[in-house]
Amino acid sequence: MASLKSPSNPFPAPPAPAKKVDFLAKAAIVAVALFVLGALAFGALLLVSGTSGINPSIGPPGGIAIIPLKGEISNDSAGSFSGQLTANDVVSLIDEAESDSGVGAILLDIDSPGGEAIASKQIVYRIRDSKKPVYSYINSTGASGAYYVAAATNHIMADPDSITGSIGVISMVPTFEGLMEKLGVKMNVLKEGAYKDIGSPYREMTDEDREIFQGVLSQIYSNFKADVLLFRQGKISGQSLESIADGRILTGKQALDKGLIDELVPSRKKAIQRAAELAGIKGPHEVHYGQREFSLMDLFFSAGQSFGSGFSASLESSLQQAAATSVKIR
Repeated sequence: MASLKSPSNPFPAPPAPAKKVDFLAKAAIVAVALFVLGALAFGALLLVSGTSGINPSIGPPGGIAIIPLKGEISNDSAGSFSGQLTANDVVSLIDEAESDSGVGAILLDIDSPGGEAIASKQIVYRIRDSKKPVYSYINSTGASGAYYVAAATNHIMADPDSITGSIGVISMVPTFEGLMEKLGVKMNVLKEGAYKDIGSPYREMTDEDREIFQGVLSQIYSNFKADVLLFRQGKISGQSLESIADGRILTGKQALDKGLIDELVPSRKKAIQRAAELAGIKGPHEVHYGQREFSLMDLFFSAGQSFGSGFSASLESSLQQAAATSVKIR
């Protein structure tokens, strides 16, 4: 009898392919792990580049290390986006340039109105301790504390129309007493020591307070002038310095005539060439220090700071900064 059944297959069917689920799952886990590790490594790299801000390029011997001194001289960070280096940063950069065997000389690229007395002195005395020649170029402004730094270098160059000089010391102490009275707010002060609240913005300054502050300023001013005379020995006399060390500003041309600087140069490029000539370097190349790279960490950190501080905290911070008593070479 005929049958509708298919004849039996003499060849057994091949086994079903093994399921690939386990393999794919393992592969996915490995891929995710690699991605996470890569992201962590990249984040660490961004963090380092964003916080250190110090990325010297190492080159062969004959390099001119260019270190920027921009904005107000201070040891307070101006923020991640400003690109401004603190005095401690500048000192560290001089350390690195001096230890770099590819650097033959250091050039400070100055554009600063001055700043904190102690912060300026930190840079000054690091320059004086340098075993490599240090030169300076005053770009737009190199006044007061910034001139103090320039005076410590082996050779000062400046644009003819730059602003320099302003040899003096200043301290400004605000008083909020009248404002607080209008707001109906009174500050209760508990203290031990008659002058413990000296410089307080919540009361008027007394004659005794002024005498104490003036004594501090006079000492810093005297040391400032003495150091300039020492650093510029044979280039300016004490009498000549006294005639212009009254806080006045001078152009680069006027400063040259008075003996405050050594040479006028028309551009930063020329200043670099002159630094190489003064150091006896043939075929110099630039080695840039202190260039801050933007990073995502900077963005997140700054945004977090902005959103995280409330109105009251911001107001309190502003008042504290305004009331802070600091002595500045400006």
